[in-house]
Amino acid sequence: MYCPHSGCSFTAKQIDDVCEYFWNNSLDLAEEILNLDFWKKIKSYSMKAERFQRFTLQDMLYLDGVTAMLKEMSEKVTQPEDLKVFIQERHSSYKTFRDSCLQNLLMKDLNSIEHTPAIQKYLDTYREVMKESDLVYFVVALLPCPRVWSWIAQNLQLPDHGAHYIRKSDNEGGQSEKRFRPILNKYLNSAEKVQKANDIFRRQMQNERDFFCSS
Repeated sequence: MYCPHSGCSFTAKQIDDVCEYFWNNSLDLAEEILNLDFWKKIKSYSMKAERFQRFTLQDMLYLDGVTAMLKEMSEKVTQPEDLKVFIQERHSSYKTFRDSCLQNLLMKDLNSIEHTPAIQKYLDTYREVMKESDLVYFVVALLPCPRVWSWIAQNLQLPDHGAHYIRKSDNEGGQSEKRFRPILNKYLNSAEKVQKANDIFRRQMQNERDFFCSS
């Protein structure tokens, strides 16, 4: 079911897969992201090293910020059990990846790096969603990042000998929804919840777009 307008009327039972529903409703933003100058420079091998370095550092600030929020949520949430386990697993995965990236960049921490307005707004959106009484909305907020990276990797035409191919290959496979789908389909069980979750998903897609626009 495709329903791009927030005023559409539907019931939760009409949607077989909320992850695909959210994605279809934000596909225009994904296509906009793919056509940004950032990716054009990547594809044409004309990306300046300083610009990509700036992108990498801001991406690290995003990763570090979300890892910290996941740690807080994993320590605070006690039930339901499957949501608690999901958050704990996401925290472990994010922390492992963050620590690996810091090691690869020969960095101990990110304290001296300033947030751009785009990354600050992205992280602020997460913090806003954290205040929701229902944990499932924070899970929704996590999905756009891996989902859009997977889609870009599948649609970005790069030869395997290119300098940025490893980033593309790391994100190919489309596995992100498999982790999120059971949780979101289970707990987004009303039209009101689905619509609210759809709005959060789209806001995060807009944050992804703004991040790449500023990179």
